Amino acid sequence: MNYFKQTLRELQIGVIILGILNILIGMWFPKNMLAWVLGGLLGTVTALVMTDNMAKAIVKAVSDEAKASARIRFAFFFRYAIAVIVMIVACVSPYTNPIATFIGIFSIKFATYLTPLIHKINLKINPNSLDSDGSEEAEEENNDSEPVVSGR
Repeated sequence: MNYFKQTLRELQIGVIILGILNILIGMWFPKNMLAWVLGGLLGTVTALVMTDNMAKAIVKAVSDEAKASARIRFAFFFRYAIAVIVMIVACVSPYTNPIATFIGIFSIKFATYLTPLIHKINLKINPNSLDSDGSEEAEEENNDSEPVVSGR
């Protein structure tokens, strides 16, 4: 598995862990526990969709450098629009708690800080999870190019 995919997976694991914590901790406080659970699930699923969209945007931007800035900008506004629409739905719907939804969506921010810890745990559990991190492929591509002749 390459390093990019593993990092994405670890980020998504962090979002899921924080989503579960959001639901478990938040279940004790509100009057309507079902609305909190559904709001937390909605926010967590939205955060997972946003991480997947972010990863796809990065891959497309790297593959087409001429349009990279525009692609990243469009993907950012698309994710922002998704978050706004989901929050509007959560605020209007009587079946979801908007605070739980917001925490679920915002968990992507905190999951980025958890990713190094999840990576260390992943390496302890599965030391061979990064057999190829992609650096060997990049090194081979560099070696295949014509040698550069230095000046006198």
